[in-house]
Formats: sequence, structure tokens, C-alpha cells
Amino acid sequence: MNRAYNDNREYTDALDGLRFSDEAKARMVDNLLSAAAQQQPEQRKTRKRVFRLPRIAAVGVAAALVVGIGAGATGVLKTAGEAFSGVFGPTADTEIIDQIGRPIGASDTSNGVIITADAIIGDKYHYAVTYSIVKDDGTPFDIDLSKTVGDGLLPLTFAEEDTTLSGYFGGTHGGSYFYDADPNDPAIQYVETREVSDGDVQGRAIKAKFSDLCVFDEDMNRTVVAEGDWSFKFSLDFEDTSVQVPAGQVIDLNGMKATINEITLSPLALRVDYTVDSEVQWDENAQSGKQSDHDRAQMEKYFDDLQIVVNKADGTSMDMSYAGGSIKPEGGKTVCQKGDMFSEIIPLEDVVSLTIGGVEIPVQQ
Repeated sequence: MNRAYNDNREYTDALDGLRFSDEAKARMVDNLLSAAAQQQPEQRKTRKRVFRLPRIAAVGVAAALVVGIGAGATGVLKTAGEAFSGVFGPTADTEIIDQIGRPIGASDTSNGVIITADAIIGDKYHYAVTYSIVKDDGTPFDIDLSKTVGDGLLPLTFAEEDTTLSGYFGGTHGGSYFYDADPNDPAIQYVETREVSDGDVQGRAIKAKFSDLCVFDEDMNRTVVAEGDWSFKFSLDFEDTSVQVPAGQVIDLNGMKATINEITLSPLALRVDYTVDSEVQWDENAQSGKQSDHDRAQMEKYFDDLQIVVNKADGTSMDMSYAGGSIKPEGGKTVCQKGDMFSEIIPLEDVVSLTIGGVEIPVQQ
């Protein structure tokens, strides 16, 4: 069994900024996890939506395909740096973003609402897409923008959402969220990030389908704010600047021997592939769609407890131990992949080393 995983503690962290009671926030976490399990019980093992500061997870039938050039209704194609400025922050290195990322401009219109895929950015195993959602008449959506989750993230969701990679049949994990990049314009933004477990992503095409934009309350009750079905396709056209950090190190993980098989680093993300010389034992009697105490303990032992830290030249560090990934038993061992996209752009020359399982690994420049 192949199980992908993201730390559910991030749900609680992101909800701390919402103006609801602690009990209400806890209900939102439980309801989101239960809904994901009920809607896609098999897919949940390889694609679990998460809240991650400063991100909020979001939870179609194809309409007529319309491919246009434009950001919302403006008719102006955004650069990758402009499209991702709200994702990586206003001080992000736009030169790197524009080097790696690409504008897209594919869009679809349904019931007077336009969804546009503004830009794509990625590396060997990761990609992020940022979308704009706007009414074609220029009026704002009936949404209270003051009620947010975390750092300005909007409590929005699609009734249905499906983005698939052409020719890819493996597992993925990641997150998605809504935010308002500019309060002075009527558009809102939607961002989706993914890491793939089996193969790479560059050169593939994405088929994106969305239906009915909804706002939810603390009890996860949904209210539709824009009916519609949107569908379009675009290519994952970006420059892969990832590098392979020397691997092969043997580390101790809770008394077990683990071998680091591959380390992939880019300005956007980090992924560590490793094998544990012991086979994870899943609870065969666990209730479908729910993680038992036994399985949770196994996840901590083989996955959660692997410390991953990015050490930068300025003396600061970034803890990536929370990252998601996949874990599966294989021939008496456990094969794991753990990684995620950064919350900021990190030039490769700014990374001096990685600390994985207590072992410091220099990054060759």
C-alpha cells in the first residue's frame, strides 16, 4: 500500500487566524479531513489537502473550452514574477521566478465568471499554478474579505475541483488556497501546489476542471457565490533548475537504519528519498478513511520524525521536517519520499548545507 502524507497539525496552525472559537476551528479540521476521505477515499492516500501557513487548503464537469490570453478580464498577460508575487512575497527574487516560471493565460468563462491560469513554476518533482478569478462585468464577488484564515487567506472552496497531469498515474500530494492579491481590484486568486511521487512533471500538460465557487463557515456549511463549470488545459512549461545533492548517507531513525537515496534541491523546493531497513506495519483493521492510533504511530516513527533542515549562508535555517510525501512497504523495507515547496524563493547559492536525520550534508556550489 502506498500512502502519501502531510502533517495535519498544519490545519490547526492555519485556523488560528480565523475569527471563530477553538471548538469551531476543531470542527472545521475534522470536517475537512472527513470530507476528503469520503469524497476520494483512494486518492486521499496520495493526495491529501492541507492547511499550511500561509496557505489554506481548498476542497467538474467540463464546459466549452476557451483558451485566451489575459489575466482575468484585463486582457494583459501577467509575468510569472507578477503572478507569484503574492505567493512568495513582495520581496521575492522576481528574476529567478521569471527565469524558472512561465506565464500561461489559458482561461475559461462560465456564467459571467472567468478563471485564468496566470502562471506556472516548478522543478523536477514540484509545480505551482496561480489562477485569477474575476467577473466579466468587473463587479466584486459577494464575499466578506475581512473574514480570513491564517495570513489573509479566504475561506473559499470549489464544490468540485480536479487537476490531472497528462500521462501520469502515480501519487501526488500538496495544497491549495485562495487569497486576495490586490484589494483594489475585483479579482481573487487561487493557488495550487503539488509534488509527484512517481516520475517527474516537466513537459506534461495539466487538465484543470472547477465547478461552483463557494464560501464556507466555521461549521463547513457552503454557500455558492459563483455558479459555473470551468475547464481548460495548459502545459507545464518551465525551466527545471533543480540539482542533485550527493546522497548515500546512512542515518539513524528511531533506532532503525535509513539510507538516503536521492536529494533534489531547487530554489523552489526540496525532496529527500530514503529507504528504512525495516518494514512499516499498517493496521489492517483500520476504519476506511480514518487513521488509527497504530498507523499514526507508524507515520511518526518512519516519516514525521525524520528531521530535514535547510541551512542558509546568512546563518538562518528553514525547518522542512513538516513536509509531506509518500511511504510504502517494499520487500521488507520502507521506501519514503519527503518534500515540499518552500514558502520563499531561495537561490541555490544561498544554501550551504542540509541537515537530514542529524547528518549535515554540504551543498556543492
